[in-house]
Amino acid sequence: MKKVLTIVFYVISVCVALFSILSIFRNSEIRYMKMLDFPRIQFFIISIICIIGLFIFIKKWKLYNYILIIGLLSGLFINSTFLINYTSLVAVEVSTAKDVKTSDQAFSILLSNVKMTNRKVTPLIKLIELKNPDFILAMEVDTWWDTELKVLENDYPYSQHTINDVTYGMVLYSKFPLEKVEVNYLTNQNVPSFESTINLGEGKTIGFHTVHPVPPTHFKNLPDNAGQQENALKKLGKVIEGRKFPTIVAGDLNDAVWSYIDELTGTKNVLYDVRVGRGFFNSFNAENFLMRWPLDHILVTEEFRLKKLERLPKIGSDHFPIYVELVIISNLPEATGGAQEISNNKMIGQD
Repeated sequence: MKKVLTIVFYVISVCVALFSILSIFRNSEIRYMKMLDFPRIQFFIISIICIIGLFIFIKKWKLYNYILIIGLLSGLFINSTFLINYTSLVAVEVSTAKDVKTSDQAFSILLSNVKMTNRKVTPLIKLIELKNPDFILAMEVDTWWDTELKVLENDYPYSQHTINDVTYGMVLYSKFPLEKVEVNYLTNQNVPSFESTINLGEGKTIGFHTVHPVPPTHFKNLPDNAGQQENALKKLGKVIEGRKFPTIVAGDLNDAVWSYIDELTGTKNVLYDVRVGRGFFNSFNAENFLMRWPLDHILVTEEFRLKKLERLPKIGSDHFPIYVELVIISNLPEATGGAQEISNNKMIGQD
């Protein structure tokens, strides 16, 4: 038994060291490399356990033990360079809102991937009643979910519904007027995203992009990312660079991000992650506490400050809802530039 456990321990150590090192190729077109980008928290923890185990149990050190230690330490360093961005060891990218003035505009957003096969709507409705957000973004909405969520219409008179049955339906509810909404299909005709212009009153307008790109892997009967190079967010980035208003990007990005927004969207110093310097707020997987990482994100331009960020309780989905309160600082100038088209892949959706 001791021999078997030793072999298992070595196999785990070799695998976690190898996977951590290979994860530096996360942006290659090999989807399995990209998948190594997600469990960095788990790789980091297991690497520490393996290093401690090696020092405790190995009595006679050999060359392969030293090589394994070097591999584990290398993986530990690689993963820490990503994870450190979500600790208090680095400065926040989006400043905390302090001494909010009456001229500043505050509002809240609740985003939730409801999981299309989940048929428990009551937990989400109760959370909405509790938090009373100004905007609600629901993803993976099919016809059943769209019907059940219509109870929100009295409190949320403005909405956009684009429904499908391949887990990429999306609904946006708003207390504020949606002056303009375009339904875009960035890389896949089954995967909608919304480009909204919203009037917050008192002369303040924001751009609100809600997205749910396909994951970097293949699932039978679902929209697939093969050959698309995960470029949906880069296409979105071109639009954001030409923004006319303070802008928000929110949704299940199917990517852990790890604060590398510029790289992900092809922009530079335009979008900022509200999580940086504050914590992971892991939104997936709500059904397995051992396999969790941040998939649902709120990215904002420089005009915003963060008042509150919360991961909300389970609602029966494999994602936790995320709640955020933002403030537009009134003394910052609006962005300049004109809106750009999303390329020839842009189409108007059917509601």
